[in-house]
Amino acid sequence: MLSLFVTVASAALLGPPVPTIRETAVLDATSPTVSPTFGMNVAISGDRVTATGPDPSRTGGSIGQIATFQMQPTGAWTAFREMQSCDQVRQGDLVLGRMVMSGDVMLVSEDRRDGRSSDVIAFESSDANSGWKQVMRLEPPSASIEPAFGGVIATDGVLAAISTVDMRVLGEKARTVQASPRVFLFKRGAEGWAGIGFLQRDEAQKPTFFGASLAMTPGQIVIGCPKAIMAAPHQDLVVGGDAVVVVYRLNAAGSWAIDGELRPPAESLDFLGFGSIVAADESTIAVRMSKVTVATASVLVYRRAQTGWVYDGQLTPLIDVTPGVGWGVALAIADGRIIVGDPTALNGDQPPGYVGAFARGKDGNWAESVRLQPSVKVMTARWGVAVRADGRRVVVARPQSEREGIMPGGALVFTLPAADQVPPPTAIQSVPASTTPLIAPPTPTPK
Repeated sequence: MLSLFVTVASAALLGPPVPTIRETAVLDATSPTVSPTFGMNVAISGDRVTATGPDPSRTGGSIGQIATFQMQPTGAWTAFREMQSCDQVRQGDLVLGRMVMSGDVMLVSEDRRDGRSSDVIAFESSDANSGWKQVMRLEPPSASIEPAFGGVIATDGVLAAISTVDMRVLGEKARTVQASPRVFLFKRGAEGWAGIGFLQRDEAQKPTFFGASLAMTPGQIVIGCPKAIMAAPHQDLVVGGDAVVVVYRLNAAGSWAIDGELRPPAESLDFLGFGSIVAADESTIAVRMSKVTVATASVLVYRRAQTGWVYDGQLTPLIDVTPGVGWGVALAIADGRIIVGDPTALNGDQPPGYVGAFARGKDGNWAESVRLQPSVKVMTARWGVAVRADGRRVVVARPQSEREGIMPGGALVFTLPAADQVPPPTAIQSVPASTTPLIAPPTPTPK
């Protein structure tokens, strides 16, 4: 399917109309899918895309379905004949709630519900019919019980960061809350993955949700620590210390040291959910913040300047789109542009949902530059629920819905136009940036 450009027509637009692109490929699972949420989780690395959905194990053994697609030299996408499952899963566990991929590595979560430590299952690409082989499990140290291990996962293919913040939905069961959670680090070597330590914030700062979000690039780890995260109806709202996003960099001595601490502007200190979602490249970090108790959310941008990390503005779409409570639930950075997903956004007479790319103009302001719009049906209020990117390729989740005739679910692939093919964003569409440096004082690497 060829990529199509159309424009959003609205008399209320400020500045030139934003270009809208359609998907270049529709990737559907090759066989019927079991999980009712199949397609909710997607990943991309190079010429490979995966799609899956959380699946509970009722009997133990092999469970779950991961559909994998490969882009051929001709530009066509082909599916691997079989879908990969997770082997030796314990009865009662939930697999595939989280999935990340980088290079020839894929890591997925396996949540335990019996109070014991959860783990993360590691795969490597292979010539098998599914395209993968399961190689090992990553586990916290034996002396540590971490029921929420794998709550969030990030990897660059060589290192992996795995948090212990409980992001699970457990029905009537209360969420596990720790006073000072850790983010465990693993390194891949000839013998597989091995633990190399952890990052942890001082307990005096009440870092209850340190690790609620993660982003990783080579030599850099970004860890979100919101003051609170959304509670289920039966749960009490737990509030920790100050909301912050901590940036770690690998120094010349081979240790991880704090490179900066990002905080919301002074007028936004009531946004308890600052840091609930993060995306990063080497010089830019996008941070979602929400009020948690009120249906309000924003996405802020920070950049690495000579003086350290500085606040660089807020992402606001053209006024024909009304962001919803889900603004920024999906964030990615691709080719210097920030991709924002919001399944609750209102967009004229379109079904709810939004995915758009923001670029930084020559005037230093961020503004919407390209909008992604599907030409096929997507489940109501699910467009933008998950977004991943690599280079100029962007993959957006397309969950299945038997009720709406979307079967079996999968992913949509978009290709962003080259930056010089898009009209530069105008300053009127963006919030002016601050120049306040946010450098943290040097601190010793956690032991």
